[in-house]
Amino acid sequence: MSTLLLLTVLAGVPQAVAQDPARAGWEAIQQGDGEKAAAAFRAVLAQNPRDSRALAGAAIAAHLLGRDDEAMSALKRALGINPDDVYALFLLGPLAYSQGDIDLAIKTYEHLVKVAPGDPGIYQRLEAWKKESALHDTFTARPTARFNVMFEGPEQQAIATRVSTTLEAAYARVGHEINSYPVQTVTAILYTKQQFHDITKSPSWAAAAYDGRIRIPVLGALSNPAELDRIVTHEYVHAVMQQLYPGIPFWMNEGIATYMEPSDHSWLTTRLRAAGGVIPLARLTEAFHTGDGGDALVAYAEAYVGVRVMAERLGPNFPVFLQYISNGTAVDQALMLFGLSPADIEKEWTRRARGTL
Repeated sequence: MSTLLLLTVLAGVPQAVAQDPARAGWEAIQQGDGEKAAAAFRAVLAQNPRDSRALAGAAIAAHLLGRDDEAMSALKRALGINPDDVYALFLLGPLAYSQGDIDLAIKTYEHLVKVAPGDPGIYQRLEAWKKESALHDTFTARPTARFNVMFEGPEQQAIATRVSTTLEAAYARVGHEINSYPVQTVTAILYTKQQFHDITKSPSWAAAAYDGRIRIPVLGALSNPAELDRIVTHEYVHAVMQQLYPGIPFWMNEGIATYMEPSDHSWLTTRLRAAGGVIPLARLTEAFHTGDGGDALVAYAEAYVGVRVMAERLGPNFPVFLQYISNGTAVDQALMLFGLSPADIEKEWTRRARGTL
């Protein structure tokens, strides 16, 4: 989302009268209001379906609402009308990359640097994608009906087998938990530690990453197979959330992924209580991005406890609750739709974080 919001700074607000629907759309994007932006750009496109800039704006609005398939479609339409539309090209590259289509991302940015040369950030991103693509060309792929596991050489064969088995088990168990199953193929890529950090730029404490693909550093992975299963399942849940509930808050996404891990979480809650306090909800997402692994661990523990409380209270309604949240309903409002008091949930969340589960 941050990448696409940055585009609005580059695009600027159109210099037009305040009543212009296109101006209203860009202003809504700057405010993070995807619904208002989408409505504004729909109005523009109703008058002129071939307005490529309005299609780019509609794509940003769709992304803000977690509808990346719609965003991709709008951008492709925009480029079909105007192949040199800088805004659409700028957007499509990272969006295609996040959807796992690195070839389209590279092709898009190769064209972008031709029609709008001079931005070093674009060149850097393009070169990074090319290096990643060249690395993956040397990998072995093991595709199945639901997963594609990529790994480097025979030395990772046994790990790839374990990852494939874990993914199939996670597909069944997580699908049963939320009564729904993703339809798109999920790709998992196994790296050396150095390759992982070169590509993901993750903090040193990160055990894996999900950015449209599951990425896992696998040095010594089979020395602790249960930990590998936990990591693979955690990242798979992120893939499920991206496909089914893309609009949920970051902290909730991490909390659900942790909650659905096949492991005992008592060590995590013990770490939370030892922290001596809880992170305010307004700062919880920020805490996941710290370079301090200890602070991040507290954030994971707190998010896990919050999700566990809500999942237990909501029972079979939990997936429906997630759909409301993904569609833009505030967490407090969504809880009340199911007869739950946000204050009671928060009180229980705090009690469990500080006491016993």
